[in-house]
Amino acid sequence: MKSLGQDAARDLLLLSLTAGSADAAGYLGLGRVFTSNMTGNVVLLGINLGQGDFIAAGRILYVLAIFILGVCLGAWLGRDLPEKEWPTLAFRLIGLEKIALLLFGIGWFLLVDGMTGMGSHALLALLAMAMGLQSAAMARLSAPGVTTTAVTGTLTALATGTMTLLYLSKVQIDQKLELRERVKFQLTIVFLYGCGAALCGWLIVHLPHWAGCFPVLASAFVALGRPRP
Repeated sequence: MKSLGQDAARDLLLLSLTAGSADAAGYLGLGRVFTSNMTGNVVLLGINLGQGDFIAAGRILYVLAIFILGVCLGAWLGRDLPEKEWPTLAFRLIGLEKIALLLFGIGWFLLVDGMTGMGSHALLALLAMAMGLQSAAMARLSAPGVTTTAVTGTLTALATGTMTLLYLSKVQIDQKLELRERVKFQLTIVFLYGCGAALCGWLIVHLPHWAGCFPVLASAFVALGRPRP
């Protein structure tokens, strides 16, 4: 989108792939818990508590705590940056996220055949921390109707934007063109989030050792090739 700039818009699309694949890895490979979509975790927490599965509830609380810690760390690292300072945000927060995801990918590759409780908790912590950092970066970036770590808000903005397009008059052509561009971008965000989950799910079934590498690869090209701010 023009309001974001070409670099930031491209990075957000890549981060959507990252978040979708991280959620799939956490849910399918690390004990039925999301590492990006905290709304889903709150629902799962309620279900597990209601059914008396306190072990599963404890695992979800653990992920929620690490995610919040990641958000707080990201907020602290970006505290002195002005709004829309995406290159520096990406260098600081997404750069740290890449390190956490790289450690996750290595750990997944080594442990996937014999995942223990301690190993899975360590991998969950790395994923949740990475997604918390990504969410903190998104919170500082002015991207109307766009999130990358959960798509409920993006879907809502997509639907309302589409309805607005239907009743805007021809006189409002400039506004209509801008809104159409935004709706297309939101649709792409949702699509890539789903693609990230689908690709990671496929890898877990067919090439399990490499499934943990997908979130790393998806984020590797964010802010790649740009000078250090």
